[in-house]
Amino acid sequence: MKALCIPTPTTIAPFGDPVGEVPVQGQPLAAIQARALREAGVEPVDALDDPGQPHILYEDRTWFTAATIRRLLAAGPGRLRVVDATFNRMTAPLQKLQAPGTHALGLHPGGQGDLASLAPVDVELGLEDVLLPDAHPALAHAVQPLRVGAAMVHQIDHWSHVVRVNQLAIGGSIAGAREAWAATPWWGKLSQGLGLLSRLRGTGEHAVLAALSQTGKGCKIHPTAVVEGSVLGDGVEGGPHAVIRFSVLKDRVHIEEHATVLMSSLGEGSHVGRYGFCNLSTLYPGARISHGGGYQASVFGKDSFMAWGVTALDLSFGGHIKTCVDGADGERVNAGTHFLGVAIGHRARVGNAVRLNHGMAIPNDALLIAVGHDLLRHWNGAPVDQGPLVSKDGRAVPFKQG
Repeated sequence: MKALCIPTPTTIAPFGDPVGEVPVQGQPLAAIQARALREAGVEPVDALDDPGQPHILYEDRTWFTAATIRRLLAAGPGRLRVVDATFNRMTAPLQKLQAPGTHALGLHPGGQGDLASLAPVDVELGLEDVLLPDAHPALAHAVQPLRVGAAMVHQIDHWSHVVRVNQLAIGGSIAGAREAWAATPWWGKLSQGLGLLSRLRGTGEHAVLAALSQTGKGCKIHPTAVVEGSVLGDGVEGGPHAVIRFSVLKDRVHIEEHATVLMSSLGEGSHVGRYGFCNLSTLYPGARISHGGGYQASVFGKDSFMAWGVTALDLSFGGHIKTCVDGADGERVNAGTHFLGVAIGHRARVGNAVRLNHGMAIPNDALLIAVGHDLLRHWNGAPVDQGPLVSKDGRAVPFKQG
C-alpha cells in the first residue's frame, strides 16, 4: 500500500519553519512520518501511480506512530477519529481539527475524493494512564491526566504541540518497546535478556534502566553521571553528576556537570550548562541553555542562547495560561493548561536576570537583556563606614530608610 502526504502552508511560530521540519525526538517530523509508515508496511510516495487502489492520506502537520497506521488499516476506510475521550481532552487545546478527535489522517478506499471527503472511522488507540507522582496540593490544579501508548496521533499547529508531541513520543517509544517484547518469541526474549544481563552493572530498578539505555559511538560519560532509559547519539558528553533520564540526545550533545535532563529531546550539538535543568523540553540543534530558574515544557530554537540567571515561568496558579497563536505578537488565546513554559526563536539570545512569563514566545534573532538601573557600574567614592549602601542609577549611594 502507498501513502501520500498532503502539503499545507503550516509553519510553527516563532520559528517560521515548515511544519515538516519540526523536531520530534531529534528528527524532522517528515522523517518520523516516513519511518512510521514503513514500519507499518506502507510506502510513502510523492505521487500515486494508481489512485484507484486503497491508500493512506495524511497532512504534513500530522504526527503518528507505526502502531497508529496499523490500527487505522484494521479499522477500514475513513478519516481517523480517536474514541478515547480522555486523550482527546488532553491533546485538544490549539489543535486545528475537523471535529473533536478527528485527525488529518485517513485510509482512502481508492478513486475520487480527498481526505476531507472521507467519513470518520472510529479507532481505539489502546492507551493507558501513566501513573504520575503525587503532587503538592498547591500544584494539584495543574496536573492533567496523561494517557500514552504505542498508537498515538496529534496535529502540530503551535509550538506548545512540539512540547507535547515530544513528550508523547518518548512515552510511546516505551509503550512500543513493551508491545514488541510481548510479541517476541521465547528465543528472542532469551537473546535480549542475555544481552541486558551483560550490560547490568548492579541490581535494582536503576541498574536495569541504565542497562536499557542506548549509547552511540565515542560518548564520554563521567562515572558519576546517571543515564537511565535514554538514547544517546554519537559523541555525547555527560559531566560529573549529570542526570539524563528518559530522554533522546542526538550527536554531540553536551551535558555539563550537575545538569539534569528529564523527558526531553535534545538536537544535534545542543548544550545544557552546569547546574542547568531541562524537563519536558525540546532543544533544536545548537541550542544552549544555562543554569537559571529551570526550564520546563519549553522549546529552544536553533543556536539560541540562554544566559545564566534567566527565569522562565511555567506554572499558573490562577486561570489557564494564555499564549500567542502566531509568533510573539499574535492574538493571545487559552492554551488549555496551567503548565507551559516558553518558546525561544532561532538564534535568539536572552541575557542574565531576564524574566519570561509562561506561554511567551521570543522571535528569531532577538537579543533580550534585563533593565540595568540597579546594576552597579561605579563606586563613586561612597563611604564604607557610614551604614549600608545600595546601587542607584549605576552608582553606590548610602541607603536611606523611608
